[in-house]
Amino acid sequence: MSDNSTISQNPISFDQIDSFAKGTSVFPAAKAIRRAVTQNGIEKATNDNQAAVEAQNVFSVEVKTGQVSDQKSSGRCWMFAALNTMRHRTSDLFNISDKFQLSQSYTFFWDKLEKANYFYNNVVKTADLPLDDRKVAYLLQTPQQDGGQWDMICAIIEKYGLVPQSVFPETYDTSHSFAFNRVFNRKLRRDAVELRELAQQKIIRQNFLRKSKNSILIIIVC
Repeated sequence: MSDNSTISQNPISFDQIDSFAKGTSVFPAAKAIRRAVTQNGIEKATNDNQAAVEAQNVFSVEVKTGQVSDQKSSGRCWMFAALNTMRHRTSDLFNISDKFQLSQSYTFFWDKLEKANYFYNNVVKTADLPLDDRKVAYLLQTPQQDGGQWDMICAIIEKYGLVPQSVFPETYDTSHSFAFNRVFNRKLRRDAVELRELAQQKIIRQNFLRKSKNSILIIIVC
């Protein structure tokens, strides 16, 4: 017998429902609120114009935004946030047009390569664990994805540097990364099977395994 704890342990009684209905009926503004929400939706019905008047965005110091950048259909918000912060200082230092942008595709490429290497290393480390182990299952569920954070973009920049967007422009896959991630993760999972088998063969030495991983990474770069 199944037990739905959200219902069975503390059920809503019909007496409660009746009390809710009676409470609403004696509330003077209930009908007006109901009509406003029904006709306009909750957001418009609860909009406070006076709050908008009082919350004026006036600042003593304003940063020039320049040309607006667009991450489009990708999860690179963390990259765009960091690079947009850096490009203002770069533009000021070198007196460059406000249309200047640092390449988000460039950091995107290196981030994908680093995430693939991180995934492969963890596949090798967990090769002796069964496929249904929680750690292995977690690795294979999403080998890599677009998301990241400040320390990750800093690490990429420190290792690979930055280039202007004109040198490394946007592509369809960087701007619309869903399909790319799906294919890329499929490849990573397939490679994981091969790496696990190599790692589980005790006669295979570590340097050979490292060469196998490197050959896979070379294919990704190409």
